Amino acid sequence: MSTGIWLAASGASSQITALDATANNLANANTAGYKVDQAVFREHLIQAMYVGRAAREMRYNGVETVAPDMRSGPLQITNKPLDVAIETEDAFFAVQTPRGERYTRAGAFQIGADGALVTAQGYPVLDSSGSPISVQPDAKTLSFGDDGTLTVDDSDVGQLKLVRFRDVRGLEKDGDTMFRVTPRSGRAEVTPSTIIPGALEMPNVSIVKGMTDLVSATRAFEAMEKAVETFSSLEHRAATDIVGAR
Repeated sequence: MSTGIWLAASGASSQITALDATANNLANANTAGYKVDQAVFREHLIQAMYVGRAAREMRYNGVETVAPDMRSGPLQITNKPLDVAIETEDAFFAVQTPRGERYTRAGAFQIGADGALVTAQGYPVLDSSGSPISVQPDAKTLSFGDDGTLTVDDSDVGQLKLVRFRDVRGLEKDGDTMFRVTPRSGRAEVTPSTIIPGALEMPNVSIVKGMTDLVSATRAFEAMEKAVETFSSLEHRAATDIVGAR
């Protein structure tokens, strides 16, 4: 069988992954703290050995990984007391999830039913000591200071746990807006950072680029699909000719 069909099939498979990543980016074009997913392509080399024949090499394309673009998104001023954005590009809020501590740039916080400060998904936001921040149910005024300290009715109730990593590009996504540590990223280090109260970091999604990438990936997939069909047709014709010649 010709190797061409496998080359075309690998290209089509790669474009499906790229399409999925681009579609997810566009779906989160208004999600605060979202980081764009990028499909990282890599050319692979396979060397096949045949008895009594020379070595044969075959190259095919594949997606090595889908990695987030960790650059900051634009700020949006909301003037909401529990909306906060981090001024520095490489710092994160710490939150507690059933899967362990996770990290996010999405600062659209709210007060849960039990008085805890939580994310939009309902996960408790942690203070600098690693404990959930709680607010009295009868609180009247809430505000964040530039250092992340939450003040409720003129009393400080906790300071946001802000962390950094040895290599922020080593973080892995856990959902759309949260990240988990990896050996490459290193562990979270609590580091003083400046926040911007009454603002949100919006996604670093370019809708124009997303639409362009969507069209490009779709066309590339269609071209690979046609190539697979062509090679399949040629293989079928060759097999028919061989049978007919017997």
